[in-house]
Amino acid sequence: MSKGEITILIKYTDFNAADTIIDSQYNQEWQSLNAILTQMPLHIKASDQAGIQGNPIFDPVGTNEYIKAALIQSGWQSNIPIPIPYRFLGKEVDFCKSGIIIEIQFSNYPFLLNNTLRSELFFKAKTEFAGHPTNILILVTKALMFPASNSTLYYEQAVNQLTALVINKVFDIPIRLIGLFEQKNTTVPVIWSQYLSERYSRTVNNRITRQCEIIAGLSSRSRCQLRLL
Repeated sequence: MSKGEITILIKYTDFNAADTIIDSQYNQEWQSLNAILTQMPLHIKASDQAGIQGNPIFDPVGTNEYIKAALIQSGWQSNIPIPIPYRFLGKEVDFCKSGIIIEIQFSNYPFLLNNTLRSELFFKAKTEFAGHPTNILILVTKALMFPASNSTLYYEQAVNQLTALVINKVFDIPIRLIGLFEQKNTTVPVIWSQYLSERYSRTVNNRITRQCEIIAGLSSRSRCQLRLL
């Protein structure tokens, strides 16, 4: 396992020599993905959870849409069907290019294992996506610092899970795990989205750029407070 840090906006942890493979085979693809993620504005929305209803939280829908549009523009293929013999593990992978699979993981934390397990199968079986056998998995998730819906995965949690699994040789596929961060105790531009219904809707009523103050929690294990200006 090795760790790296590019900017305050992303951190990553590599497993199973992913850094060596990326440096030797996929530097161009990595630079493209790095640029997309580090230039992306923070997307937030209003919470629908009891007790914090209306408070700004991380917006997985808006973030996913931004990443998808940017990756497609950079030549990545999206929503690639999983071969029929393995369709019991899901319908499609999020993105692929030249033997790289990218999975955007903002949903509940158990889905991390599903994404990793099926990618391990694709790696072992040399399953091809867009004409290339699977060589490496890149996972993108958010940091603990962001207020978010209950039980959704965060980067620090994913690091702990994958570390234990790799140490015990559960997985062999090279994995780069990326966490999305922001600078604390500062004001940043954000994309504020309002949806047709507060719960589970992907239909946007309004999406505007606003300023948001990111206020650090009481400890490193506390979530920040987001305050729209």
